[in-house]
Amino acid sequence: MLTKSDLSQIQKIVNVESKKVFTQELKPVKEDVTHIRKDIKTIVNYFDREYLGLRKRVERLENHLHLSPLS
Repeated sequence: MLTKSDLSQIQKIVNVESKKVFTQELKPVKEDVTHIRKDIKTIVNYFDREYLGLRKRVERLENHLHLSPLS
């Protein structure tokens, strides 16, 4: 018959093994999430710069033509 100490040792082993398997399964997911975040950051930075450039051009045209801003 198993004692309480035997059961606790078995539980520790099972917990350690399950953590290893879980960590190994999550590693590719974490790498994919990191890659996706980098891609999103690049896309947002690109469109932010494009928007700011376009905004400057519109403001310059509005000032040159003496138009009031639309927004």
